[in-house]
Amino acid sequence: MKFYTVKVTLISLLFTTAFSTFSAEISQAKIEQFKQLSPSQQKALAKSMGVDLSSLGGLGTSGNKASAQASPTLTELVPVRDNTTMAQVQPQLNPTQSSVDTNSLQFSASVGNLKLEAFGYELFAGEPSTFAPVSDVPIPSEYVLGPGDSLSIQLYGKETVSYNLTVNRQGNIDIPQLGPVNVAGQSFSEAKNLLASIIDERKIGVKSNISMGELRSIRVFVLGEAYRAASYTLSSLATVTQAIYAAGGINDIGSLRNIQVKRRGKVIAELDLYQLLLAGDTSGDISLMAGDVVFIPTVGSTVGIKGEINRPAIYELKNEQSIGEVIKLAGGVKATAYEKVGKIGRINNSGLRSVISVNLLTGQNSKVKNGDVIEVGSVLSALEQSITVKGHVQRPGVYGWHNKLKLSDILANINDFKAQPDLEYILITRKNPITGKLSSYSVNYADYIKQQTPASDFSLQAEDTVYVFNKQRNRSESLTPLLTVLKAQTELAEAANIVSIEGAVRNPGQYPLTEQANVKDLLNAGMGYTQNAELQYALLARKNRQLNTQVLYIDLSDDKALNLPLSALDRLFLFNRNESREPLLTELITELRQQADKSLAQNVVTITGDVHFPGQYPYVVNMTSSELINLAGGLNESSYLLDADLVRFSHDGRENAEITHQNITLAGDFLLQSLDTLHVKRIPEWQDKREIKLAGEVVFPGSYVLQKGETLSSVIARAGGLTSEADASAAIFTRQALKKQEAEKIAQLQAQLESESAQIQLTDKDRNGAALVESKTLISKLNVAEAVGRLVIDLPRILTDSKVGDIRLDDGDALYIPKTRESISVIGEVQFATSNLYNTGFALDDYIARSGGLKPRADQERIYIIKADGSVQLASNDNWFSLNSDSLSPGDTIVIPLDLEYKDGLTLWSAVTQIIYNSAVAVAAIGSL
Repeated sequence: MKFYTVKVTLISLLFTTAFSTFSAEISQAKIEQFKQLSPSQQKALAKSMGVDLSSLGGLGTSGNKASAQASPTLTELVPVRDNTTMAQVQPQLNPTQSSVDTNSLQFSASVGNLKLEAFGYELFAGEPSTFAPVSDVPIPSEYVLGPGDSLSIQLYGKETVSYNLTVNRQGNIDIPQLGPVNVAGQSFSEAKNLLASIIDERKIGVKSNISMGELRSIRVFVLGEAYRAASYTLSSLATVTQAIYAAGGINDIGSLRNIQVKRRGKVIAELDLYQLLLAGDTSGDISLMAGDVVFIPTVGSTVGIKGEINRPAIYELKNEQSIGEVIKLAGGVKATAYEKVGKIGRINNSGLRSVISVNLLTGQNSKVKNGDVIEVGSVLSALEQSITVKGHVQRPGVYGWHNKLKLSDILANINDFKAQPDLEYILITRKNPITGKLSSYSVNYADYIKQQTPASDFSLQAEDTVYVFNKQRNRSESLTPLLTVLKAQTELAEAANIVSIEGAVRNPGQYPLTEQANVKDLLNAGMGYTQNAELQYALLARKNRQLNTQVLYIDLSDDKALNLPLSALDRLFLFNRNESREPLLTELITELRQQADKSLAQNVVTITGDVHFPGQYPYVVNMTSSELINLAGGLNESSYLLDADLVRFSHDGRENAEITHQNITLAGDFLLQSLDTLHVKRIPEWQDKREIKLAGEVVFPGSYVLQKGETLSSVIARAGGLTSEADASAAIFTRQALKKQEAEKIAQLQAQLESESAQIQLTDKDRNGAALVESKTLISKLNVAEAVGRLVIDLPRILTDSKVGDIRLDDGDALYIPKTRESISVIGEVQFATSNLYNTGFALDDYIARSGGLKPRADQERIYIIKADGSVQLASNDNWFSLNSDSLSPGDTIVIPLDLEYKDGLTLWSAVTQIIYNSAVAVAAIGSL
């Protein structure tokens, strides 16, 4: 052992020096010495020095190459211990080798994803990083001396001297001046007394102090299922466990409970490591003597235990035979164990796996068999005799339940709630103890909080859940998990206990159908209707026994309707008096149409004409015309009340169908049929408010409401006439209908122009490059051109003689009266588009000259004038320079168009340029007011 320790220590020092400096190359001799260690010892040594064995290439195996070829290597014969998981990994064996698979002893022997491990083997998983001999422990008085031991003798008194004497092979120690003394075979206490007496007798006046020096080494054998069976040189004080530890521990097929110590062929002691591990009893861990054999037999019967146990593992049995004894080995059950129900996985006589149920409280004396796996169950996570409070409360959570417990015992006053609770709708769910189905109750708790009336309180039962809501939206979304449970618990052909409310309510959505719920309870669940809700009528869609939809008409202002009991899957629709009904009823209308067949008509009716919200509506049994009109938002102010037109579709269900018309009286309640169409007429000659806008030089400009058939001259007279600075000849009159037509014309020309540009782009680019540029320029100008809708009028003539040329006005008309202008504008293909003061002596060419003259691309033959009243006058085709000053007036605009060389697009381009220029002139005139 001493030599072995010195060798390992030397190797450790050598490798520490080599790995720490990384400068010296590791010699082959050092590598061979390192290989002599077991793999676990190699790992432990490398780990202590911070070295990765994988980086050293082949240092993790023992033996040289030749020996590896001649016989199986160490890692092939014994398992490799994983110090991280404290488990052993069984190596791959040759076909001729065999191994006992401990997994075959397990029946689902796992805890979750954690596999059960054999108990006790981890004791030897961590191997020592040094093998220094034990030299600093007290020597027991019964220690038997033998050759190799040394004694330290110190003499003092008349003579002072110290001796370190070793027991020789004859068992003697040679004391100077006293001769040999035989101490072999004596205990340390006996030898100490003997030597002290001899010294006292032979040396007068000399005292002695005797102690043990270095101990001898002994050679023992560790055989059987040791990790590395071999002979080991150990300290003479070594015990059985130290010998096993030196051998690397016990294989996973070795026994921990029947370890034998043999001396001279006889078993002198047996060691049960469970006594050491579980009770701390070291009495069996005896000291070894030279030549002793520590024999580790194979494992005996094993039983696994898992679940709610303090120490789940696979245990080796010795004298244990019952379940209770195995549970005791495992440290007992946890506090969360449910011992009334246990399971035993067992391999039966047929070689198949079976499960046996056992009551661990009364059946602990039941016998166990090899390979059994005992499972101790856990108590359920569900709480008994409890109440759960959720939501908008100060102290949510679980409360204990007792008989006669009421809601007020948990929520006594308003301080138990958070700010703004909805006390009118508290939801309570209750589980059936037999079927597990949930039922729901709604409580209006506001009366109890206000008046503390016992009748407003609610009696709770065990496992009830209380939901308290606030007065915010998205209430229905928070109930999604509960609604999912209610849907899942429904049986075949059974409707889920869910109701819904849609439309003009504060919290629309789905809610549980509570016990004895009515329409008022559903309104409370939705936190009431909104301010603009229609209270006189609502629709309730209900599924009948055939799961077809029927619609009920109810009046929310009637207490009888509010107390109407609800059924599963009822849907309540509330309408907003200012919004269309179509988005709310689209899905319901589609549903009614899809369910129609030969035996069930399409329960849909239609209303058109002068009502607020015409469209399709569900047909209600015995529905009247007044109810349909109410659903459509009621009559308009302009509705004709004497009669209405009813179109009725009827058929015999086989081959004949017809459509009939009849007039009905709106004053009465006419009974409708499905697929009827009711048309509400409008009062003849009823007119909506029509207005005209007067702007500019009018005495009283503004918007004026038109009378039926009123003319322009009449409105101008109502507005006080024109001011003294008004230029009646330059008036701009616009009309909405013309503006719409002009916008459509611009869009049409724009599409044509873009199509033409695409054609130009496909032709020869060199010849048509300029045309393409001009086309794109026109497109960009046309994109910003604004439709004006100007109508050319002769306002001076209208004002002087209203019977000639006067205009009947329409809604949206506008009249703009500019001030008298003194300029002539020139736009188009001139060098500088400008405005010049009107000069009676100037002709057309004079104004063009003052604008820098014509551009090269100007079309001299198509120059025209936009008069102040909006009319267009062309220059003379013979000689446009002959156009004298008499043809021009203040406020006129001279337009010089572009010369169009692209002959195919001449007409189109001319129309486009004309619209662009005319629009620009009109917009500029209006904008100057």
